[in-house]
Amino acid sequence: MNNDDIPNWAIELIRQVERLNEKIPTHVDWVERNIKDHEMRIRALERKVWIVAGAAGVIASVVTFFAQVLRG
Repeated sequence: MNNDDIPNWAIELIRQVERLNEKIPTHVDWVERNIKDHEMRIRALERKVWIVAGAAGVIASVVTFFAQVLRG
């Protein structure tokens, strides 16, 4: 098939698809990096929440202990 037989819009479409195909690997790398970064941030936030929850439990236990001691 000769290039003269292919319509101009089809040639331009093929060029655009080839350009997009070249960008896919770098875009995939970018997405993977951002997903890993997002997951690390969520895990760090989750750790902080559990630390605060644990601290609240300890503080509640201490306050309860002292309240019982003061009441006799």
